[in-house]
Amino acid sequence: MQRARRLASTAVVAALVVGGLSACQAEPEVAAYVGSLGTIATAEVARIYDQAEDKLTESRDALLLKQQQQQPAGASAEPLPPVQMPFKQQDVLNTLLTLDILEQVAATHHVQPAAKPTVADITEATGFSPEWEYTGLYTRTYQLRAALSEAVPPGELTDAELRSVYDKLHAAAPSDLPPFEQFKSQLSEADQKTLEQSLGLRDEVAKVVEAEDVKPNPRYGTQELDLLSARPNNTLVPLVTAPLAAEGTQAPFVASGP
Repeated sequence: MQRARRLASTAVVAALVVGGLSACQAEPEVAAYVGSLGTIATAEVARIYDQAEDKLTESRDALLLKQQQQQPAGASAEPLPPVQMPFKQQDVLNTLLTLDILEQVAATHHVQPAAKPTVADITEATGFSPEWEYTGLYTRTYQLRAALSEAVPPGELTDAELRSVYDKLHAAAPSDLPPFEQFKSQLSEADQKTLEQSLGLRDEVAKVVEAEDVKPNPRYGTQELDLLSARPNNTLVPLVTAPLAAEGTQAPFVASGP
C-alpha cells in the first residue's frame, strides 16, 4: 500500500513537470504568451479596460452633477444607470494579440499601417471615445489590416473555402440564398477578390501564430481574428476567421481565483 502511494506521488510529480506547471509559464498574471514577442500581462489588459471604464464613469458623474445643479431646490435628480462598457477585457486581449501578430506580418512584408481608418473614423463608427487607449489600439489593427490585405498573397478560393462561407451565410439566412452552385456562379469579381484577400491574410496570421506558439489564457475565452463578416438579417456572421492560438496543448495557466 505504501509503495502504491509512492508510485501515485511520483506520477503526480511527473504530470506536473510534463504539463509545465513547474516552469515559468505557470503564471496567472500572464494573459497570453506570444513567443519571441514576449507576454501580454493581465495587468495591461486590466489597465486598458479600466481606463475606459474610469472615463465613462467620470462622464456619467459629470452628467449627474449637471442634473443636480439644474434641479429646483429640494428636488432630487433622476439616478443615472450604471456604466455600460462597450467592450470586455476579452476584447482588449484580442486587440493586443491582433496588433502583435499583424505587426509581425507587416514586418515580414515590409508594410506600414495605412492612413485610414483614423481614430475619428473608428470613433464615429463605434461610439468609442478618442480618449481611450483602447480606441487607438483598435484603430491600428484596422490600419494594419487595410495595408496587409493588398500586400499579402491572396488565398486560394477553393470550393471547400467557398462552401464554408456559404454554409455560414445559409445558417443565418437560409431563405435569402440560392443553391450553392448558383451562389458560386453569381459571385462577383469584387466579392471573390475580397474573399481571396481575407483568406490570404488568414494564412499569414496562422503562420505567425504557429511560429510564435501563441497561447492565450483561457480565462479570456476563445481568441480569434474576424477578417471578413456579413450581416444577413441584421445578424453579424463571421465568414473568415483566424484563430489567435497555436494548435496543440495550451500553456498551463494557473487560475487566479478559486
